[in-house]
Amino acid sequence: MENQTAEVKSWLRNLPNRLTFFRIAIIPFICVLYSFDFKVFNVICAVIFAVGALTDFFDGYIARKMNSVSKIGEILDPISDKLLVGAALVVMVGGGVLSAWIAVLVLSRETAVSGLRMAAAEQGFSIKVSNLGKIKTFLQDLSITLLLLREPNLETIGMMVLWVSIGFSYVSGYEYWSKFWERNKESF
Repeated sequence: MENQTAEVKSWLRNLPNRLTFFRIAIIPFICVLYSFDFKVFNVICAVIFAVGALTDFFDGYIARKMNSVSKIGEILDPISDKLLVGAALVVMVGGGVLSAWIAVLVLSRETAVSGLRMAAAEQGFSIKVSNLGKIKTFLQDLSITLLLLREPNLETIGMMVLWVSIGFSYVSGYEYWSKFWERNKESF
């Protein structure tokens, strides 16, 4: 019985990294299925994306609860998030659902904040996700899920939610920049 308990705990400790790898592994399925533009495939894409987005919440939660935060997880988690969102945006641009310049707006901010976080890590500190950043992520994931469905009424709602998420995105990006600036203003 003790051996089984130890195995379960070990499996749970590695679960956050498994969820991160899962997010990366589902990207090709979203890309391929979305290219067919059949209603059932659009629904499957939206569900796959939503499940992937949910794993982002759970991997961090489990890692903190199980005290199993790992270096590989710290590196791959944000990368897998950006890959999932980026892939969804790109296929929607290709499918005519989203204008390329909107995808560039979203991806530019994501890239800039990722670079800021890497620079902070190089200096030995981290920029934690703010509440605004969490709201941005939720709204962004919701909007992408709605847009992947390719339903006209839901596309309108999805675009409105996406614009709100872009607003939160740039406000939270400014918040992160301010934190970085405070630590580095004498270097500039």
